[in-house]
Amino acid sequence: MGCCSPSCAKWTTLSVSLVCLIIGLVLAVWWQSLFQKIVYEELSVSNEKTTGYQMWKETPIPMYLEFHLFNWTNSDRVEKYSVKPTFEELGPYTFYEHHIRENITFNDNDTITYMTKRTWQFLEDKSNGSLDDLLTVLNPIVVVVANRIKEEHYLVKRAVNFFFEEKGENIVVKKTVRDLLFEGYNDPLINIALKLNISGLKLPFKKFGWFVDRNNSVTYDGVFNMYSGGDDISKLGLITQWNYEHQTSYYKDTCGVVSGTSGELWYPPLSDDEIAIFASDLCSNVKLHRNGTDYLYGITGNQYVGQADVFDNGTYYKESKCFASGQPTGVRGVSSCKFGAPAYMSFPHFYLSDSVYRNQVEGMNPDPSKHATKISLEPNTGLPLRVYAAFQLNLLMERTEGINILSNIKTTMMPCFWFAQKAELSKDLSSVGKMLLIGKKLGTYTGYGFLVVGVILFGGFVILFKKRWHKEGERLLK
Repeated sequence: MGCCSPSCAKWTTLSVSLVCLIIGLVLAVWWQSLFQKIVYEELSVSNEKTTGYQMWKETPIPMYLEFHLFNWTNSDRVEKYSVKPTFEELGPYTFYEHHIRENITFNDNDTITYMTKRTWQFLEDKSNGSLDDLLTVLNPIVVVVANRIKEEHYLVKRAVNFFFEEKGENIVVKKTVRDLLFEGYNDPLINIALKLNISGLKLPFKKFGWFVDRNNSVTYDGVFNMYSGGDDISKLGLITQWNYEHQTSYYKDTCGVVSGTSGELWYPPLSDDEIAIFASDLCSNVKLHRNGTDYLYGITGNQYVGQADVFDNGTYYKESKCFASGQPTGVRGVSSCKFGAPAYMSFPHFYLSDSVYRNQVEGMNPDPSKHATKISLEPNTGLPLRVYAAFQLNLLMERTEGINILSNIKTTMMPCFWFAQKAELSKDLSSVGKMLLIGKKLGTYTGYGFLVVGVILFGGFVILFKKRWHKEGERLLK
């Protein structure tokens, strides 16, 4: 039976207005904190049921790895006349990259221990060239062996020189892109180097290739331990150990501290001015600084960019002094991290490095639009909008007396290749991100709506009450 009497309407109006006011007050005051708590629980990887865990375990965002290789065009003249090496850049040779976490262990201290399997597949349609392209490059095995014996007795160097000449080793090799990257190639000097038992020389491969034995490997990148974000979302994804150590043995002091994220899973950075990525290829971290904003599918993100301090050696930033390797600023020595090779990492084309490196060779054209490392993160969720990580690997070609093929050259930092790891949030995932951002405000606005309705209804109740009270007063006067 419906409510038709004035008295019933009055009290119904009061009841509905109070309900609206209560709901509105709860939503307006507590919705954001409640919603944020739910979102943070889903962003964490503290258990296998969270959305964050599912996205982290097997990365859903398409990733690509682009290689740009340097072809040494005047190697014959460098050997004979010691002229400046000239390079032409080939590529990009683009690979689809996919990450899967394996051997996952949840620990009691809100951390996860895991390993990452990375796979690569060549994409001919996104590449400028073929894997069968032939390049002339610096012979890495010769450079590695020479580097390890440069301080040895002259007779040791002559003995090594004998092996070089007997095996026909040269300062250069001509190899295809596939040989130089993932497939690798055989070199008799590898077996000889291992048999010589040279101090400090530990070659972890039987074939040489910059990425040989890495495709589909679970163990290559090592064992990571990171915070899951279950207890504290501000620690989500932060690496606390690498290969069961809090500090690597490759760098001294703070330079060897294991810190930063893996570069894929991020805590909500909110107003952070600096973020860090721990890169196993560098056995150390890379710091990026906030520099402007970025926009993708209607989502605004903070952009973080690699600056000169990334590869500084203490010349300009005191805290980077522990990265000093005896070279001008702008490169980071990774020799102890890379089986004793005289290897150095930098930004592509020696971008932001000391000009001495670009002046030693021809063909370097640094361009911040191509060679700067940039990451855009949505500040409330840590959702990566765009990732563009660009780095270059270089080998030091050093003049070495006693080694004939290295006795008539100038010591030069030789660029080998640079790579760019690229990823962009897909449109589908951006819709999920938008819902998270809209949902936080939507509940609050809904609460305000209920409050407005409640106030209006309560006003209606007051009017009805006054009318009823006025009628009662007139009736009593009669």
